[in-house]
Amino acid sequence: MKKFWIVLLALGLVAGFAMSASAADVKFSGSYYVAGIYVDKPSLDKDQNITTGTAGPQALYFQRLRVQTEFRVAEGLNLVTRFDALERRWGDSRWAGTGDTYNRTNAAGTVQIQENIEFERAYLDFTTKIGRFNIGYMNFVSWGTEFHETNLTRAGIKYFVPIGPLTVIAAIEKGQSGDSNVGTGTASDADNNVYDLGAIYKFGNGDAGLIYQKGINKTARPTANRYSDLNIFIPYAKMKFGPVYIEGEAIAGFGDLRKWDSAAAAGSKDVTAAQYALYLHAKADIGPAYVGGRFVYLSGDDPATTDKVEGSLMTPLLSGDAFNPCLIMWNTQYTKWVGNVASASSALGANPFTGTAGGQDTYIDNAWIYQIYAGFKPTPKLDIGASVTYAYADKKPYSGWTTGGGGTEFLSDVYGTEVDLTAKFKIFDNLEYMAGFAYMFTGDYFKGSNANFNKSDNYLLMHQLTLTF
Repeated sequence: MKKFWIVLLALGLVAGFAMSASAADVKFSGSYYVAGIYVDKPSLDKDQNITTGTAGPQALYFQRLRVQTEFRVAEGLNLVTRFDALERRWGDSRWAGTGDTYNRTNAAGTVQIQENIEFERAYLDFTTKIGRFNIGYMNFVSWGTEFHETNLTRAGIKYFVPIGPLTVIAAIEKGQSGDSNVGTGTASDADNNVYDLGAIYKFGNGDAGLIYQKGINKTARPTANRYSDLNIFIPYAKMKFGPVYIEGEAIAGFGDLRKWDSAAAAGSKDVTAAQYALYLHAKADIGPAYVGGRFVYLSGDDPATTDKVEGSLMTPLLSGDAFNPCLIMWNTQYTKWVGNVASASSALGANPFTGTAGGQDTYIDNAWIYQIYAGFKPTPKLDIGASVTYAYADKKPYSGWTTGGGGTEFLSDVYGTEVDLTAKFKIFDNLEYMAGFAYMFTGDYFKGSNANFNKSDNYLLMHQLTLTF
């Protein structure tokens, strides 16, 4: 497999270098947002009190500038870069640029926020007679519908071959690179690679595709003498029939989550894995109004099985962080700036095999989600929307859960119900103001296994100004 990609890259570079070069044209695009948010009960605890160590209400402003630059060197030859700048809470003194370098790190000495400018992407995009290449740091795990979309940046190679209405895609993602010696006297491959092979077919009113991904992660070899080998199939379809739009996507994954190199290694029980998911979305435009619904299913891991993991893999696979169905539950901005949706109950714990939190993080895992939404556009510049979302866990986790089993089962599988209200107004074509309100009727899932935890509902108020260019 590695030899194939080396040969493919060499062919692409030869074809690219054979092109004539000229002075570059430069194209800029990007966005800037600034938002204010108030969260009443981030700990989901009626007894929350900042003086007793439980987080109280949070009120903060945050922002981010994102700039993408495309250098058009020649016809069919581009260099694409992207950076984020000043991505932080207002007034956060942990950035070195404020002059306060002491508070910039935590007790472990790690940087807590980004520096002033962080380049995230830089890659070549060029088209030759044998196909199109993307080479460098770019977006990966971007496929199909909004459900599987993520903001993940990795180094790698993408290769596209158009054949009429069909486009064949092949790629390699380099998550981590490193060799190590695990004490056997020989060097061990400790890379984390993902290999992709897929196709997209476009037809009159939509498109459909299928991708196969093989992920081999050997980064645990230096300390644990094991690796993972997963296979994932992701089909999708998107169609529009007059005023009705529908889309769907599925995930089927299987393989080895923990495969030991040596049976004599301590705790060397192999663990297999499987992940199943289904996403359906339909929307209908009715004059100036619209209505729609979403259904999401992601399999959860059964705590009773210690030799296999039946789900909860979206977090370790970093899949779907750009999909934000709600303003609180599984919302990237909420988890980034406020924190995971997790109660102060000490009984939540985490999945010992996948590391998935007992609450909710950016990535949707172990869930059944039902959402209905509607909106009205009285003018082209104003969009008023509302949604109701009900969610519960596929499998009830255990608190005190270990890879050897044991622990206490959660009291409930109900995450809760969230009501969201939003109003968006275009001040200019490229400048939008959004005001939002969310109320989360907290389910007993967030008690964990602690019947005495005094859970609380939570609500959020926010507004955001977004410029796109």
